[in-house]
This record gives sequence, structure tokens and C-alpha cells, in this order.
Amino acid sequence: MTEATQMQGKYSPVTLLPALRLFIDARNRANEIGFPDNGGAIHSVERILDILCHRVKYPFLRHINSLKTHPDAECSVGAQMARQRGEKVLIEHVMPQRDFAKAVIKLVGDGATNEKVVSFIQEHYRLVLLSQEETTALNRLNRSRMTPNRLADAGIEIFRPDRTPSLPAT
Repeated sequence: MTEATQMQGKYSPVTLLPALRLFIDARNRANEIGFPDNGGAIHSVERILDILCHRVKYPFLRHINSLKTHPDAECSVGAQMARQRGEKVLIEHVMPQRDFAKAVIKLVGDGATNEKVVSFIQEHYRLVLLSQEETTALNRLNRSRMTPNRLADAGIEIFRPDRTPSLPAT
């Protein structure tokens, strides 16, 4: 067993991709008989996909909440300042989970291989730390649709270590 497999435990892409395809098929069948996503048809797809995305994009984390304290976590300027002050930060799925799941469902429906699904995740899945205020502003503007500049559209600037924000003098 490789070190990466040990870190991922029993939930690795090898075991999660077949499960994802199974739940995509079940979701599609449920939709065909009139059972909608809002009723729960898509929930298993979202859950398996979220675990898969964590394993593919963030294999160094045992639990996603560890991202909040990870020194290399991508974060906004507001979240970086909140972390410096010891305040709570929140994990933002830059691509809203439901819309991201629908994009993967379409990809699989179009015949994508497992490698293409993993490549899509690598390219598009992204978690960013935000302050509570930024999260509220983002959700008010766009809580549920993937857009190319979702964070920037909400006025959220990503922290760059070479441009360290300073705390205001007290």
C-alpha cells in the first residue's frame, strides 16, 4: 500500500469513482421517474463527489476542517486577517456543490473516462478560506451557480503571501 493510499484510507479515487458512477445512474433514474434533485435524488452524488474531490485535490488532509489551520490553504485577504486575529474562518466551495455535481453528471453522461473526471476535478474543484463577512456577501450575491469569477464578483480578493496585509493599529 502506498503512502498516499494510506493517507486516503478506504476512500480513494479507485473505490470512489465506481460508487460515483453508480449514484449518478441512480440519480438519473430517479429523475426519469419524476423524483427531483431537490427531493434528494442528487444527494448521494454530491456526498461521494465531495469525498472524491477532497481525496483528489487535497490528499494531504485527513479531514476537511484541517484546511482552516493549514499554512498553505488558499484564503482571502479577509480570512488571512481573521486568522491573524484568531477569529473563525469558513471553508468555501468556490464551485457550489450542487452545480458542480451537475457538471460532473453531464461529463459522465457524455462518456468521460475516470481519468477525465479526475482531471476535471483537478482543474475546477477549489476550496478557499473566507471570513464570515465574506461568506455572507458571497452567498447573498451567488450561492448556487458556478461562474468563472464568483469570488471576484463578490469583491473578494485572494491573499498573496508576497503582499501580506497588516492589521490596523489599535
